[in-house]
Amino acid sequence: MSANRANVPAFDSSDLKELKEKLITACHILDHEGVTDGYGHVSVRVPGADAFITIANVSPGCVTMDRLIMQDFDGNYLGGAKTPPNEWPIHACILKARPDVESVAHTHSKWSTIFSVLPIKLKPMHHYGKFLSADGPPVYQGIGLVRTVERGNDLTAALGNGPVVLMRAHGDAVVGASIEQVIERTTRLAMLGEWNHLALLHGEPKYLTAEELEVYNADQRFPMRGWEYYVSRLNGRK
Repeated sequence: MSANRANVPAFDSSDLKELKEKLITACHILDHEGVTDGYGHVSVRVPGADAFITIANVSPGCVTMDRLIMQDFDGNYLGGAKTPPNEWPIHACILKARPDVESVAHTHSKWSTIFSVLPIKLKPMHHYGKFLSADGPPVYQGIGLVRTVERGNDLTAALGNGPVVLMRAHGDAVVGASIEQVIERTTRLAMLGEWNHLALLHGEPKYLTAEELEVYNADQRFPMRGWEYYVSRLNGRK
């Protein structure tokens, strides 16, 4: 079912201005932190509508206000630039299936890609990984870009109710309750992949257990601290 157009604000509406600016900042952060390169994309749900805004087939580090696009969950064009990202079904299918999700990021992170093809799972070994399960994220086994709704639904099924799914020989998809949370999770996932790799060079890491993760998850102070830090780095402040 297509979005109810009556509930979708105009793309140029002032109601969406702050959301679009935050989306652009998020893309620039992932580029600045070396998580994305020429590819990858971030999306955000349009409040109160079966629609989302994402970047229009442009590198995350190069996105500007006129390179954003709004689509409904069937991929129909609702405003903005004319060219959607090749893998728009990643966003549409996840957002449609997961009403708890407000934002989705897809990257080709080298660390996610490495662990997507290894028999070793990427597991939480630091409290930065408290958003993961003790077993680490699942791996979507489909090969090829997620350019169809069928593939998008398969990826969404692999994600399940979790925060992250790795994509074999491809990268990852990360979800969150806000743009800020998605960026924190995506950057921390890359850190965890690197730390897992380094730790495994020295032996078997002592990963965090489910019970230990609960201890860390009980402390949810300063949820915006990471976002503020990355924005400051983007603005050139030390």
